[in-house]
Amino acid sequence: MAGIYPFRGYRYNREKVADVGLVFAEPYDKITPELQEKYYRRHPYNIVRFSKGKTTPQDTPADNQYTRARAFLDRCIAENILVRDAREAIYPYEQEYSFGGGPVKTRRGFIALGGLEEFGEGGVMPHERTLAGPKADRLNLMRATAAQTGLIFMLYPDPAGAVMDALSAAALGPPEIEARDDDGVIHRVRVIDDPSVHRTVQALMADKTLFIADGHHRYETALNYRREMRERGVRCSPGNENYDTHIMAFIAMEDPGLTILPTHRLLHHLPAGQAAALPELLKRFFAVERRRGLDEMLAGMAADRAGEHRFGLYLGGEFAVLALKDEAAVTALMRKDASADWKRLDVSVIHTVLEALLGIDRKRLEDEAHVAYERYADAAVRAVDGGAFQAAVFLNPTRAPEVAKIAGNGERMPQKSTDFYPKLYTGLVVNALNIPAGAR
Repeated sequence: MAGIYPFRGYRYNREKVADVGLVFAEPYDKITPELQEKYYRRHPYNIVRFSKGKTTPQDTPADNQYTRARAFLDRCIAENILVRDAREAIYPYEQEYSFGGGPVKTRRGFIALGGLEEFGEGGVMPHERTLAGPKADRLNLMRATAAQTGLIFMLYPDPAGAVMDALSAAALGPPEIEARDDDGVIHRVRVIDDPSVHRTVQALMADKTLFIADGHHRYETALNYRREMRERGVRCSPGNENYDTHIMAFIAMEDPGLTILPTHRLLHHLPAGQAAALPELLKRFFAVERRRGLDEMLAGMAADRAGEHRFGLYLGGEFAVLALKDEAAVTALMRKDASADWKRLDVSVIHTVLEALLGIDRKRLEDEAHVAYERYADAAVRAVDGGAFQAAVFLNPTRAPEVAKIAGNGERMPQKSTDFYPKLYTGLVVNALNIPAGAR
């Protein structure tokens, strides 16, 4: 059962911040030190000061990035930089974008509070593994602030598009928020505070299973925070903004604007001889087909994908397409308890091969000891040419039905299996939990 709840969100006051595009930020896990500095310079009230604040050598338990995040939020509210909506609302959210020179698309969904469920209870399905470090960081932030700014990206099935039809019929006016990000994506948010529309959406969503597309660390952090609050006996004031919910963006998996990008693998710190021998080693499992450049390699990877596993390789100025020639041999090396759906994933195939040929097992993948990740194919090539990496392995994107199958099986993909584009920006709507100040 999908619990959907309207809430009184905090939004940037356009009388105080004329261009709201200056105060939004990418999700915390996409913010590099360089991007962090850029956001700090861009505007004194940029949400990065909350979502991924700077650390200093002088930080103490009483003064650190988490306590400063709380102070930043309090200041924004006190100075009316962030203003709370007078009535509970659901927030239709659309993103207009193109990628890599392709056609303009619009992805439509809505922002609301989603009820938290423990995994295994049937209503919320994860699909990707998580790491301990990010969860500890997010938990410390939630403990200090009792607030949520980063959206958890939820997919839900709706072939008829009934949910968005109901919201679109009610969201007739101009958007309350419209801003363009650094990638050229236009973000638009509207506000629906009509309780009858809320009830319609809740009824339409009630029997749907939700799949976490992005935000696994935030979701698991929210579960951990809820457990802590319950163990401490903390009770929230009345209202939907409590520790049983988290701010989420809900998007139908059939939405025509849904785009999943591949995440390519960059290999580093391999023994020199091993890196040089990689094309020959790969012949154990693949037909290695030389290509004359990046575009030709990518085209070769995409060709005739039905039922095939095709990858790309860049090594020392040479491009190749890797076509799996012995799927049974790779499958035999996989976990015996894995489903057939999991074994057919491209990421499962390539990670199994990397372990078999190079000894890069799951622990080393999680530690990023020999593998780093890159969204853009041309950037991956430049990274190898720059000498920081020895080779790049290119993947085709995971498909949305594959995500649903794996999640529905109760399984997890390897980390960095999916990259939903564009990212859901932080700071569009802020949810402050109604936890008494003395209980934080």
